[in-house]
Amino acid sequence: MTFVHILGWVQDSYLITQLRGAHHLVIEITEVLHVLGLVSFLAVLVLVNLRLLGLGLRAVPHPQIAAAVAPLLWGGLALTVLTGTTLFLSGPVRYFYNSAFVPKMALLGLALLVQLTLYRKVTQAEKVAPWLAQGSAVLSLSLWLGVGLFGRAIGYV
Repeated sequence: MTFVHILGWVQDSYLITQLRGAHHLVIEITEVLHVLGLVSFLAVLVLVNLRLLGLGLRAVPHPQIAAAVAPLLWGGLALTVLTGTTLFLSGPVRYFYNSAFVPKMALLGLALLVQLTLYRKVTQAEKVAPWLAQGSAVLSLSLWLGVGLFGRAIGYV
């Protein structure tokens, strides 16, 4: 059984068939919530990254900023992943064959790995070498920008 067969089985399951057959507003509301989660997450991420780059809020230590906005960051990320998974499950085979989907998922995996490891350590540390703070900010912003660009491309390719 190939991965596409497994996706086909998921796509044809009772629960997913019900999801696809639901009122069109269910998917539209899910899309709106996906964007709201993404905006919440990315706004906070950009704010903290700009601080790490030394481009704003210099009077406030970056761990203090990161701690203050953590609920929005993690809440936005959780909402985005939950709604994104729901959207994917509405047509997994179609998404899998979309040429922008696999690169988006690869970048998402890398971005989450960086977010949960390097970025988390840097934003929690009181003292960080400037090159490490700036490098992690550039890496984080680049990966998440790539996720967003490939995600947006899914609708066009």
